[in-house]
Amino acid sequence: MLDAERFLSEVEPFSFLDKEEIRRIAHNLQVAYYKKGEVIFEQNSKPLEYLYLLRSGSVRLEKGGQLVEYIHEGESFGYPSLMTSEPPSLSALAVEDSVVFLLHKKLFNKLLSEHEDIREYFTKKLTKRLQAFHGLKVGQGVEKLLEVSLEDISLRSPLTLSGDSKVEDALRFMVEKDSTFVLVESGGALGIITERDILKRVLAKGLDIRDVKLKDVATFPVVGLPADSSLYDAMLLMTKHSIRKLVVFKEGKPIGVVEDRDIIAYESKNAVLLVKEVEKAKDVEELRYLYNLLKEHVVELVLQGVDPEKLSAYISELNDRFMKRAVYITISRLGEEPLVPFSIMVLGSEGRKEQSLKTDQDNALIYQELPIIDHEPREYFERFSQEYIKVLLRIGFPPCPGNVMLSNPFWRRSTAEWEREVRKWIQKPEPENLLNTAIFFDFRNVFGDSTLTQRLWSHIKMEVEKNRGFIPFLAVDAIRFSPPIGFFREFVVEKGGEHKGEMDIKKGGIFPITQGVRAMALEMGIDERNTLERIERLREKGVFSDEYARDLKDAYRFLTSLRLHFQAKKIKEGKEPDNYINPNHLSKSQKNMLKDVFRFVKEFQELLRERYNLRYFE
Repeated sequence: MLDAERFLSEVEPFSFLDKEEIRRIAHNLQVAYYKKGEVIFEQNSKPLEYLYLLRSGSVRLEKGGQLVEYIHEGESFGYPSLMTSEPPSLSALAVEDSVVFLLHKKLFNKLLSEHEDIREYFTKKLTKRLQAFHGLKVGQGVEKLLEVSLEDISLRSPLTLSGDSKVEDALRFMVEKDSTFVLVESGGALGIITERDILKRVLAKGLDIRDVKLKDVATFPVVGLPADSSLYDAMLLMTKHSIRKLVVFKEGKPIGVVEDRDIIAYESKNAVLLVKEVEKAKDVEELRYLYNLLKEHVVELVLQGVDPEKLSAYISELNDRFMKRAVYITISRLGEEPLVPFSIMVLGSEGRKEQSLKTDQDNALIYQELPIIDHEPREYFERFSQEYIKVLLRIGFPPCPGNVMLSNPFWRRSTAEWEREVRKWIQKPEPENLLNTAIFFDFRNVFGDSTLTQRLWSHIKMEVEKNRGFIPFLAVDAIRFSPPIGFFREFVVEKGGEHKGEMDIKKGGIFPITQGVRAMALEMGIDERNTLERIERLREKGVFSDEYARDLKDAYRFLTSLRLHFQAKKIKEGKEPDNYINPNHLSKSQKNMLKDVFRFVKEFQELLRERYNLRYFE
């Protein structure tokens, strides 16, 4: 196993060990071969027996069929199940023919107990995974957890039985008290037993619950904390011991039990309360204060590893709340209600609910014209729009550099005027008209009469159906920029200036996908605006195969996740967020995955060229 010795000596955390220890581990490794598409282990199957070390090939980790991470050569996986003794929360599939070294859990646990640096390495990885997929998904950030002590929250009563009580007594007690655990006192020590413990330690072994004493199957000693400890202390201790419950002590006596779901519930409550404050805000300054609070909150969520798809939708939902509240404040300032039904539309990424942390205003307004010529609605919405944009600016929404805002008369029209305008764009696909369609055709109603926007969308679909030659002009935007990767798979970065050493991940990756998918969706008469939803609908209509749709979604998710992460880091450093990332700040696996994604985007652009004969346009 000389190859295994060399391999272990070059990859963390095994490279921390001395040569003799590496040789011993290498001698105990097993080798497994997995063909492309083969399942290595499945989500929610039995707890794993091995740590998996990828020697060659590529492995995909997914949750419910959705990509979580790609594993590349030199990386390990499967450790969460080994460290928690729980079923794997993810599935692992070989993306290509792969060779994997297997380290048995007994040896893995021995390494953890004997080598602090190995234990710290995997504990950090596990903590990050727990925060991303199990814990702080909708929170105010770590600082809020530090501020709340365990005695400040509602604790579960410490239900206690004698160690000489039988398991049957514990189950009956749990049912009566609607609990999933009881504490066990035996010989001056305090332990705990849960429903899961009874299932694994008693029932699974065929033991009789009427005969088994609690002291023989409970966990001793119980893990606990003083009542003045913080929620953050509780989270860290749960992670360290791979447990879900902690006993809270005051003056040496148990006063209650805290569970991991209590932390999640507390965090969720704070986020919900902030959003409700937005809905009750009575002036701009109050909204401005809340907007800054929620911006900090969103940055923390990004850095905690929250699913970018959910996060983008969450950012859009928050922005919607502010924009809606701003309408009421604007009308109050004017002292006059609108005379006719109207709708405020959000455009671009906000229209698709794909907001990043770099936001500016892209909005428009449509109103119902009166049956007779009347200048009053036009004059009213002129005053309304100017005041509304002032309110948004004061709250903290930056202005659109291209002036795509309803304060610009071009983006503020009656229903008939909008129908005439979009008809012109479709019938005459000139550069300026195409730019307008790219901005406008992802619109959605954020406030007001949604029937106005629905009617306008129906009109657009009808015009596109009558002018099928328009679609290739729309699709050509998707091939305007090539992914920043060279012939030899090296990243192409800026050679100088403000972004030296960086590359624009939006222009070279996200933009081609959103633009190309929009063109295909419009061709197929799909109503959805969100890119991932459009891809799914295209799959349902047979435009994409199941595998291709999955890969396209994965590519898009990975790119948006990277962008959000880099934007959050820049905000934390006091810099303005943008669409640039530095590939030198990526891990080896992230670099490999990004190269694969850029290669896939190039293939997607080639698909568009073939489908719409875009070489003619080039």
